[in-house]
Amino acid sequence: MPPKGTFFNLPRAKQDRILAAAVREFAENGYRRASLNTIVQRLGIAKGSLYQYFANKEGLFLHVFDRFTDLVKEMLASQVKNGPEADFFRQIQEALLAGLRFIDNQPDFYRIYLRVLFEEDVPRRRELLGKVRLFSMEYFGGLCARAQINGIIRPDLPCPMVVFLMESVLDRFLQAYASPDHDNGLGLAALSAIDRDQAVTQTIDVLKNGLGRVKAEG
Repeated sequence: MPPKGTFFNLPRAKQDRILAAAVREFAENGYRRASLNTIVQRLGIAKGSLYQYFANKEGLFLHVFDRFTDLVKEMLASQVKNGPEADFFRQIQEALLAGLRFIDNQPDFYRIYLRVLFEEDVPRRRELLGKVRLFSMEYFGGLCARAQINGIIRPDLPCPMVVFLMESVLDRFLQAYASPDHDNGLGLAALSAIDRDQAVTQTIDVLKNGLGRVKAEG
């Protein structure tokens, strides 16, 4: 249920205004309680005008979520060093740091993602989350395969398992940063930039070396 052609015929600035108003409403109220009336009031347009661009609220919401996934892809492409010589765990660390910057810069988009993650009344929820998981598998799966060839990741571990573990840790870290309700007392959002980066470094170190105590040699 993509936007109608009339939406893409609008000047980019007007498209962005409509998107921003929709993102704010869905982030604040979730899908079911979000109001198209509130959106058009913020935009100062008639409700019928919005229906010229989107068939209904569901179509508008799906477009918003598609934009969220596009922004995440753009963020990773621009901020995470990639290539055959790139260090695997450094890439994961850069991806986590990029995720933190995304939350800082696009908090409402991330709130919408959390609502899709935790609220079951979102339309086509399984499909939307499936898109996120597929992108994650494609992106991190490629990194894993390359790391196994280079002898960095254990070759006996299936890449889907490696991706699941990495994704679980990174996703949970970002949730904790975005919402104190999810941080188990870590207080990530209240940390200084230096302490937050240290927490990221410690998290990546656990992914790399595990939780077990390293035995002294000799």
